[in-house]
Amino acid sequence: MFNINGYKEKIDNFYEIILINKDIVNIKLLEDNWTLKEMIGHLIDSASNNHQRIIRLQIEKKLDFPIFYEEDWKNITKINDFDFLELINFWKGYNYFLLYIIEKIDEGKLKNTWEVNGKEWTLEFTVNDYFEHLDWHIDLYKNRMEEIKKVIFV
Repeated sequence: MFNINGYKEKIDNFYEIILINKDIVNIKLLEDNWTLKEMIGHLIDSASNNHQRIIRLQIEKKLDFPIFYEEDWKNITKINDFDFLELINFWKGYNYFLLYIIEKIDEGKLKNTWEVNGKEWTLEFTVNDYFEHLDWHIDLYKNRMEEIKKVIFV
């Protein structure tokens, strides 16, 4: 149903990239750019929101969810002050936990839907979208990492 081993490998590989670049995670190049650490915090926020969706959509056939205001979540958590290793280990562990839950999804619930802002998404779409979102952020993280390194190592 879902590529659990592929997702696990993606998580492991990204974790290594994050860990190797621990010395630059709090650098902000521009005021409106997130730090690398804020990006990881966002991925935890996303995991948290999707955890709720994945579980609740197996309980209810149709749900309404609030909008995920990622800037507000980032600003409220003030994640740059949080311990780096605890942050990345939590991110990795939370994603492993989500993979476990995803692996156990009742296939009969995959078409259950949730709505936000007048749009509907199925549970199946939600799981796939979660990992597409992760891919997008991994690319963004790598690009930001390279931008920071260019400025630092000029």
